[in-house]
Amino acid sequence: MAWIFTYNELMWDFPYTHQMRKKALLEEHHRSFNYLMTDRYGSPSSPAPGLGFETSGDCRGYAYLVPEEEEDEVLETLQKIHTDRFLLKEASIIVDNQSSEEAFFFISNRSHPDYIGKLVPQEIVKIAQQGSGPCGSGTDWLIMLYEKFLEIGISDLATDAVMSAMKWHGIAGNSGTGHGA
Repeated sequence: MAWIFTYNELMWDFPYTHQMRKKALLEEHHRSFNYLMTDRYGSPSSPAPGLGFETSGDCRGYAYLVPEEEEDEVLETLQKIHTDRFLLKEASIIVDNQSSEEAFFFISNRSHPDYIGKLVPQEIVKIAQQGSGPCGSGTDWLIMLYEKFLEIGISDLATDAVMSAMKWHGIAGNSGTGHGA
């Protein structure tokens, strides 16, 4: 059996066979809008900010326990989805604030041409405003992420900071607060 730590939309949309799903903590890593997304909410000509993963800090997410007979196939499929923008890594996670387990996860590939590094929230918002793809705009993507994080009870500094900048510039309005305020 293998634990797979998720920090992005796989937290709420993990389409693979698993025996359990638990909140988990991966230390020394954090989410970051650090690459240009050229699919879904972006395109090669109008990229959107993509949510990647970096070293330092701590990250709360969800871990899925995949049965041993499914492990290789799931990891292979996830590697295809993550493309060469991400590298497969393994580290210890803390599951349900109790046990330490080894888990696989994907970290941003800093040598990939779409890697943009650390940007301030205003720069992320500017990229999102120009991003457009088959699933919507870059700002649609950021609002959806923010709302999903609220829905599943995961606090995320990168997404919160970007949403705050969007509200400051009048882009997000009252959406994404979950409170109508």
